[in-house]
Amino acid sequence: MARFACVSWDGGGNTPPAIGLAQELTLRGHEVMFFGYETQRKRFEAQGFTFSALRRSGSFDIYSTGQPAERIPFIANVWACPAHLDDVPEAVAVCSADALVVDFMMQGALAAIPRLSLPVVVLAHSSIAGLIPPPESPMGAARLAATNRLREQAGLSALTRLNDGWSGRLTLVTTIPELDPAATGADTLVRYVGPIFEQFTDMDSPWEADDDRTLVLVSFTTTGLWDQCGRIRNTLEALRDEPVRVLVTATEPGDIGLIPTNAVIRSFAPHAAILPAAAITVTHAGHGTVSASLAHGVPIVALPNPSADQPFLAATLQRLGAGLALDGESGPDAIRLAIRAVIEQPAYAAAAKRLAAAIHTAPGAKGAAIELERLALAGRV
Repeated sequence: MARFACVSWDGGGNTPPAIGLAQELTLRGHEVMFFGYETQRKRFEAQGFTFSALRRSGSFDIYSTGQPAERIPFIANVWACPAHLDDVPEAVAVCSADALVVDFMMQGALAAIPRLSLPVVVLAHSSIAGLIPPPESPMGAARLAATNRLREQAGLSALTRLNDGWSGRLTLVTTIPELDPAATGADTLVRYVGPIFEQFTDMDSPWEADDDRTLVLVSFTTTGLWDQCGRIRNTLEALRDEPVRVLVTATEPGDIGLIPTNAVIRSFAPHAAILPAAAITVTHAGHGTVSASLAHGVPIVALPNPSADQPFLAATLQRLGAGLALDGESGPDAIRLAIRAVIEQPAYAAAAKRLAAAIHTAPGAKGAAIELERLALAGRV
């Protein structure tokens, strides 16, 4: 048995792959513990994992700043946090782990690696090309500058791009190359293991067993970093008079108006319990929902938020023919037409099924766990 520690933050899309990998490691007889922010505690402990907040940085409320792309405090306290230089070595010393997993967006934690005496693997939870902004962009420049300040504090050389923060480290990317142009020419230490999904128990269906209406999954981000009410409201209005049944997943639906009789809202529903019967997913195009839908061969209509990997993934889906990308503020008429097109034209489902085949042939959680086992074993020698 090996002991694995994972340093994480609550970015929404990064949490399910981390938990899915931890679940696989646990099934293989290993122990996994998480370190991160207090806002994550409930999620990890609900799945039975030990969690500790990082002593200096872990009290920062990730949801207090609103949209992270517009908030410099988010950079200073999460993505390029100088406190991680001390927090991470301290956490590792307490847990006596055999190997450490670090989220690839936490540049402070990555800069702390030279201070550690155990092997480290970097976990990238989505398309690197979509999540790492170019240094010439305002967000990329801000993150790079903050990263280089903390690296100077740590006695490390400056980076010319954020990707170099994990250069030379074994990096597991939980997507397929088709969804990440950065896969072309990637270092041999970068392994595309494919999507890793968090495992949940099944849900009770809100419909009768003989209800054969087309099922539409409406799934928007549950992180609280964006207000999704407008997108949900417009989608429900688009589908109000359509001959379909609609399942909306929304933690806090908020002001979405009158819910149509053909729709049901759940605060949470496991994708694996819904998608086998779904004909289409309408989503913000976060990597978790995108990869889960594609894994089941379900095409997508995307209404991305203007940040993170969502616009990039939405455009990629459309380029690959597996869905349509709309402006996130599109109204009901545009959404209705897009949904009809994707449902009625078989080419979209065919493209989604081709991507499903690529996902199912990827190493997945088992392959990622094997990489970690090798790493831990090498560290013991």
